[in-house]
Amino acid sequence: MRLRVLRRDADGVAGPPVVIVNQALAHRYWPNQSPLGKRMQIEGKSATVIGVASTTHYFDLSERPQLFLYLPIYQFYNANVTLHVRTAGNASGYAATIADSLHKLNAGLPVSDIIPMTAWIRASSFVQRMAGTFVGAFGALALLLAAVGIYGVSAYNTRQRTHEIGIRMALGAQRADVLLLTLGQGARITLLGVGIGLLIAFAVARLMSSLLYGVSATDPVTFAGVALLLTLVALFACYIPARRATCVDPMAALRHE
Repeated sequence: MRLRVLRRDADGVAGPPVVIVNQALAHRYWPNQSPLGKRMQIEGKSATVIGVASTTHYFDLSERPQLFLYLPIYQFYNANVTLHVRTAGNASGYAATIADSLHKLNAGLPVSDIIPMTAWIRASSFVQRMAGTFVGAFGALALLLAAVGIYGVSAYNTRQRTHEIGIRMALGAQRADVLLLTLGQGARITLLGVGIGLLIAFAVARLMSSLLYGVSATDPVTFAGVALLLTLVALFACYIPARRATCVDPMAALRHE
């Protein structure tokens, strides 16, 4: 994660107290004006705003934009300090090197909780990932049940029309015509169901937006992909009974009538 400083003035370690604020804080207290040079009371000190940083996630990936500020450690001392180190390659292999480098600066400095940012992100997104896993599992189960249901309904309808299909074939209908007739009926029902399902999903997705990260609740690629998958599964479920309908013996149907 790279934090981008949008604007910054000159500062010095031995100078007066200074602070860098994020965009959310700047827009809150100084809307439509530059926050640079403004003063804030922090821990009893009057600090001057010398920079503006982009707003990012600080504690949780799903959090709303928060007011945040950055303070120089030598001017506003805090015993608990988080050090971010950018590495090339596997970050886990640099833990010992980072600890040794800090101990060279101060042998008595305690160093703990050296973890890669990817591990921290996985931990902070545990709830979202578990919710996504459960939703995905239930979605796959619903897809299977929908396919079985469509197959059952299509097979029943085809069986009810067996004699009608036999008569059509006796009067000259080709197997391709019967296949298209039966498959077309299932396709119309499928497209109607997918359309209604998309409308309901669009409304429900907004309620689940807090569980999403990195993707919009109304992401068109996701909606289009799921709709296409459901359509293909449903059409495949309709194809089997439609294929069986082409095997109807027209003479047997005429003798029955």
